Amino acid sequence: MNASEFRRRGKEMVDYMANYMEGIEGRQVYPDVEPGYLRPLIPAAAPQEPDTFEDIINDVEKIIMPGAASPACTELETVMMDWLGKMLELPKAFLNEKAGEGGGVIQGSASEATLVALLAARTKVIHRLQAASPELTQAAIMEKLVAYSSDQAHSSVERAGLIGGVKLKAIPSDGNFAMRASALQEALERDKAAGLIPFFMVATLGTTTCCSFDNLLEVGPIFCRFIQL
Repeated sequence: MNASEFRRRGKEMVDYMANYMEGIEGRQVYPDVEPGYLRPLIPAAAPQEPDTFEDIINDVEKIIMPGAASPACTELETVMMDWLGKMLELPKAFLNEKAGEGGGVIQGSASEATLVALLAARTKVIHRLQAASPELTQAAIMEKLVAYSSDQAHSSVERAGLIGGVKLKAIPSDGNFAMRASALQEALERDKAAGLIPFFMVATLGTTTCCSFDNLLEVGPIFCRFIQL
């Protein structure tokens, strides 16, 4: 889309919104669709070729607007997250469309996403431990939880730990400013021996200081294997 078309389409969108507001009395107050209605109406994967602007607007009016109040926006988000998961070739267990715990939501920023991921992991481990040992209180578990990141990680990771009320330990990076499996494993073993509970790890793919990459193929399997011990 060049600058000229961008101007033209932008004006059309303003007209669309203005027309919506002017004719809002004629719109449905409550949607007449059922949860799950949207997925069969749109592609299961991201299209390889772009649609025309006219086709997109027609789809918005025909498919999205009938459930605009709810549940269209939420369902559109989950389907598009599945598009992203498929593009990244994630295992099917990560997708919304499959039965299980998969799926994701779009957050407003990377900082917000880090915090939400930490809180989700914290909640999951608390529930798991309390199911195994009902006498454990949330406070008793919380004081033992430990999260990990590289010493090159963004400051938002540290903030997430503070807001989440858990310990966050910075793993020393190597000569290329990357977190490696050996340093992570050493910290995990030390904390486990001290009675702490490792539950969360943030790998950075492109730090703000020098665009270094943690070795995800190393640290990912190490952490996953360790927390299952």
